[in-house]
Amino acid sequence: MGKLTKKASAVIRLKFPSEEETRMIQIALKPETETSPTRRSKVHAKREGRDLTLIFESKDTSALRASVNSYLSWLLLLNDIYKTLGFGPKEKANRTDTSIS
Repeated sequence: MGKLTKKASAVIRLKFPSEEETRMIQIALKPETETSPTRRSKVHAKREGRDLTLIFESKDTSALRASVNSYLSWLLLLNDIYKTLGFGPKEKANRTDTSIS
């Protein structure tokens, strides 16, 4: 994930209604995970079936909070867009596990 000296991290695991929806979400987030606007935080997205895991690594807790909040906002926006366009099931993503260290 780069040359970041990790001081704060978080892992968020989400389970979506279908593998297709999980794939579409991962693709939509890919540009954000490939190029971070700041060197203070990096995010890696990993998909396994219907599960999407976001791994956050930051230099400090402020950068971690900002990064997590940005991704959660994007996820809510993507969920609303997919529901509006009629893609996939009408259910929201379910949070299955969250850990912060």
